[in-house]
Amino acid sequence: MMKIFVLSAAALFAAFLPEARAAAGGIAARAVAETVETAAKRSGRILDAGMKKTLEKRLLALAARYGDEVLPTVRRGGLEAMEEGAKHGERFWKLCRRNPKAARLLALRADEVLPLVRRIGDEALEVELRAPGSAALIAREFGDAAVRHLAKAPRGDIVKLLGYAAKADSPATKRLLFRSYRNARRPSRFLERLDWKRIMATGLSAAAVTAAYKTSDGLQQGLRDPRAARAVAVRAATLLVGTFCGIIVILLMPLLCRRIVRAFAAGRSAPAPERRDREIREEEGSRQQVGAPGREE
Repeated sequence: MMKIFVLSAAALFAAFLPEARAAAGGIAARAVAETVETAAKRSGRILDAGMKKTLEKRLLALAARYGDEVLPTVRRGGLEAMEEGAKHGERFWKLCRRNPKAARLLALRADEVLPLVRRIGDEALEVELRAPGSAALIAREFGDAAVRHLAKAPRGDIVKLLGYAAKADSPATKRLLFRSYRNARRPSRFLERLDWKRIMATGLSAAAVTAAYKTSDGLQQGLRDPRAARAVAVRAATLLVGTFCGIIVILLMPLLCRRIVRAFAAGRSAPAPERRDREIREEEGSRQQVGAPGREE
């Protein structure tokens, strides 16, 4: 009889252990219930009373093991987050805490995304958020470093790169495509210079990539657009005239400075006009005084 009592007490204690731990950690039953309801709506599921109670107990157990941050992750990720969190453990919950916006993505595709993040870094997750399903393709076509580089790239650029890579005529052309995109001053404009209609019809060649790279900065766009050619010519002429005028000014500056100095020095040494007139009058008066006695004799 005593043995049956002990076993029953142990079973009861084990059943309520997650709830006790969660309560000790400050998890309110109401918060757990609201989290389950929100997660069910996120997942598009309708729960009966029995299923809801089961999920609440499961969520309490996860919160007791991994911390209170499990609740906001489940609210964002849906009921699938509970399943994937129980499957992948601490690594899943840590990644969701670092990237809250990716909770739903990880809840749905954790088996695919987690290995990429482990190998490449959180940049793989950023790429997946911008263009779902593209991180693995980028790594396959261009390498893991390309995934890190494209973490901040626009979604349109990622889609175009993958589309052109699928039409490349050789692995070397694929490498040239990404290297040209990476080194271009305006990467998005480089992709715009590629003739996508021709590429989709005949494939992507190294010559097409090189031509697009050369014209993407506008220096050779005049070969295609006369208006661009005029604009480039006007900029070049303006630069040439400005450079020529600058050279003339630099060459003439010493001569102008010498002339200014000489004129200033001559002005300081020359007598003032009034003084000069007075001296002339005094000199004429002296001559008249000297000549007067001679005329009387």
